[in-house]
Amino acid sequence: MYKTVKISELRDLTIRILTSAGETEENAVLVFENLLEDEYMGKSSHGFYRIPAIARYSKNRRQRTDVKIDINDNIISVDGQENLSFVAVRKACDSVAALGKTKNIIIAGVHNYVGETTGALGYYTRYLARNGLIGIMFCRASASVVPYGSMEPHIGTNPISFAVPAEESPFVCDVSTAGISYGKLAILAKSGEQAPENVILDKDGYPTTDPLDMIERGGVQLPLAGHKGYSLGLASEILAGLFVGAQSGNGKAIPDGTDGTLIIAFKPDLFISAETFARNMNAYMEELRDAKPAPGSKGVRIPGQYDNAEYEAKKASGEITLLTEVYNDMLACL
Repeated sequence: MYKTVKISELRDLTIRILTSAGETEENAVLVFENLLEDEYMGKSSHGFYRIPAIARYSKNRRQRTDVKIDINDNIISVDGQENLSFVAVRKACDSVAALGKTKNIIIAGVHNYVGETTGALGYYTRYLARNGLIGIMFCRASASVVPYGSMEPHIGTNPISFAVPAEESPFVCDVSTAGISYGKLAILAKSGEQAPENVILDKDGYPTTDPLDMIERGGVQLPLAGHKGYSLGLASEILAGLFVGAQSGNGKAIPDGTDGTLIIAFKPDLFISAETFARNMNAYMEELRDAKPAPGSKGVRIPGQYDNAEYEAKKASGEITLLTEVYNDMLACL
């Protein structure tokens, strides 16, 4: 059911698959690094299971030009030029990090890229935090989530992420505005497990826990926490869709466009000194870690920092464990 693979082998396999699909080796490496970090973080829902779909998008690209980046003061406009989402958004973040050396606040909008996902947004906001910036990101995805009270999809899973530099490792919040991410459902389906209750509906609008009802049989996803997640999902749909020149909704009202991403980054010293902010941030993280555990709890986890411990352990091993089906699906791409 599971296969342990050397990182070097997995890197070579990913590059071979994507370059044979038309990508440059540079772009293939960007995708590999993104997926690998998500796997290290325990997010197989955003990991290598997506390679076959990424390869299909690569083969179907109509353009083979580089990402177009326009900078106007502290505003960055990124035309993905139909590059893969991983490539367009990472290059946008590179520009944000570079501009952050001279600007206090940077806003970047990314559109016109292809691919079923950008990967976990935490990958990018963590990158910004490692470059000394507080990062906020919104991303819209293809419609698979219903508005609260409906059974018809008009919203994407639309993740939102925040990351803040901290002494041990960045605080990273990365959440889907759906009750469960599409990738998690796909992994559950591949492993033969059931989905949690109250996160998906079947094609007739009734609650189900069979992930295949969503993945293969025309079902839909429910928003996170009912009307609250619905509101957050709409905010992300508008900001990372309409606002940046991308698509929004299910394509009926707005047929043109692709997925989109909005990035907001700023320095931690806009209101107090960087040293004071760092000291206060570290003190608060320590307060949270020292909070008295509830009965049966192993204690408080700091979002992102718990993932970081898992990341370092897996990275040190030089290997990674994938579902055998995921590995076989990658081999079948060659």
